[in-house]
Amino acid sequence: MKHIHAQMNLDSLKPGKTQKKKEDSLIKQLRCAMQLLRNCLFQNEECKMAALKAHLVPVLHSLWPWFLLDDSSMQIALHLLCVYTANYPAGCGSLCWASGGQPLLPSVRSAAGNSLMHNVMKLATQISNESSPIQQMVFCLLSNLVLSHDCKGVIQKSNFLQNFLSLSLPKGSHKNVSNVSTLWLKLLLNISLGEDGQQMIMKINGTLDQIVEMCKCKHKNNQHIALLILHNICFSPANKPKILANDKAISVLSTCLESDSLDVQRIGAASLWALLHNYQKAKVTLKNPLIRRRIDEAYSLVKKTTPQPEGNQLNAYHLKCLENIVQLLDC
Repeated sequence: MKHIHAQMNLDSLKPGKTQKKKEDSLIKQLRCAMQLLRNCLFQNEECKMAALKAHLVPVLHSLWPWFLLDDSSMQIALHLLCVYTANYPAGCGSLCWASGGQPLLPSVRSAAGNSLMHNVMKLATQISNESSPIQQMVFCLLSNLVLSHDCKGVIQKSNFLQNFLSLSLPKGSHKNVSNVSTLWLKLLLNISLGEDGQQMIMKINGTLDQIVEMCKCKHKNNQHIALLILHNICFSPANKPKILANDKAISVLSTCLESDSLDVQRIGAASLWALLHNYQKAKVTLKNPLIRRRIDEAYSLVKKTTPQPEGNQLNAYHLKCLENIVQLLDC
């Protein structure tokens, strides 16, 4: 790959039809090399470690301008990076390296803007065709990267997440979000898996309202992902006052208790319990007559319909959430 890159740069200085054919041949060789490497790295940590030592990411970074000119090569490169970064934190962190292949110091890591991580974020915000394979692949890669502390730090110090607020939500009762909105939701779900990510989401003004609106969408899968994000951010102590102060968010969570879906009911119950846990001020909001009625009815129904909850872990957890909510509100 290094050899092909050097040859492509050299040949680009010699215009002509013959050189164009040679360039096409080199690009085909490059694609083949990346596909072969992708196959070798699949679920193989030893190969991933070897690729890390061989500076795979700096090589791909140097080839990035060529990838931007060729969608097929870009798609293969992104797929390679998705495989490389899956369940491999060291590989994820290497995308934060400077273009020279050396780790950036924490003080300049995000400011430099010359890492492959920055290029990936830039690509995610520039693609206009929301159904393109490249867009799906770049968000898949970002979903891997945000599980890494270093990559999450780069995102936090950039304005990348502001782009989530620019998504247009459809109007009407039968609304459904766009494909790119679904990709954003999946990315935010991974970010929300840790407390630092939960706080990162809430620090952007308007994000909570956007997520709450997406909780109301028609498509059940998108609604489920949005609810899980809302559920996760309820666990951060720093987020609780903001969530409890948002009437629409509390309304969505309490309405979950009346859903036809058991999964949605559990998400709502777990979220309300998380808000109440070690936070006395939450009682004031959740003792609202309408919300309290929903809680009591849900608790009564679950007790009747699951006489032996210990036989199913999810049913047992559901009942435990409601029991704790009722106990905390009665204290």
